[in-house]
Amino acid sequence: MTDSFLGRVPVPILLGITMFFWGAAFNATDIAFDYAPAGIITFLRAAIATVLLLALMPVLGGSIPRSRQVWFFALLVGAGSTTLSLAGLGLGTQYAGPAIASVLLNSAPFFAVLFARVSLHERIMLLRAVGLVVGFVGVVIIVLSNPTETGSGGEFVFGVVAVMVGAVGYAASSVVVRWMSVRDIQVDLWGFTWAQFLCGTVLLIPFLFLSGDPSTTQWGEPGFWISMAFLGLGPQLVAYVCFFVALARWPSGRVMAWSFLPPVVAGVIEILRGNIPGAVTLIGMAVTVAGVAIVNHPKAEAPDDHPVATLDPDAEHAVEHPDS
Repeated sequence: MTDSFLGRVPVPILLGITMFFWGAAFNATDIAFDYAPAGIITFLRAAIATVLLLALMPVLGGSIPRSRQVWFFALLVGAGSTTLSLAGLGLGTQYAGPAIASVLLNSAPFFAVLFARVSLHERIMLLRAVGLVVGFVGVVIIVLSNPTETGSGGEFVFGVVAVMVGAVGYAASSVVVRWMSVRDIQVDLWGFTWAQFLCGTVLLIPFLFLSGDPSTTQWGEPGFWISMAFLGLGPQLVAYVCFFVALARWPSGRVMAWSFLPPVVAGVIEILRGNIPGAVTLIGMAVTVAGVAIVNHPKAEAPDDHPVATLDPDAEHAVEHPDS
């Protein structure tokens, strides 16, 4: 499931693009909250990406899936990576607070490692396990160094459960993409990505009406549409395409560890804007980067971690791509 061009791009570059957009999404989402409730923002982020990719499909050479099997996998991936993760983060932020929601959502790599071990028999080396723990500790330091108000009682528990369901969905959908590649299930990258966006967006419709009053949205504000266009194009469309291609070429645990980095990217963006964080936050950022570096160290690779056959849509058969 690799586009002929993207299949030649080194995986660290693909993941770097993904993490940049996911990190920048924090600021764009914060701006959007000035104009609309969480339900509208979450739904439009997915819907805009769906519409854009459909419009670009002829240019990209993609095609809408016709196979029931492909649509089945698109439903699974869309439900996890789009519906559950975005809705879980929104509800978790609303009821448990942004700090708790951010930490819990970043537990997804641990679930991914577990799911990949069971379904794909991917081995987890001690060094990679240490790197995952170090990276997660770094995220916790970053988030808790900026304390915010959290909920309490039943609403707090509901928020925690919602974001944990989102983390599990995000991890499971990532492993499904990896599983499709390992099993050599040949699909068109652009068509599959569009199909999973469509499924995830449709499943978000209940959240659209249950999370905030849509009538309060300031539809005429340019700032709202600028932020939403960025969220739909960058953090949703471009980021997920790069992420899926990376999952087709690297083990799940190695790829998912990079998802610790968006808070670091968000911190760097704030530094560039002149907002220097405190020493504890900077330490957390350094620890997170160190954790991801440990996960990606050559000695963290299991002996059987090798490249798998991935599909070039222009080729008749699957081809091998280097693990680079």
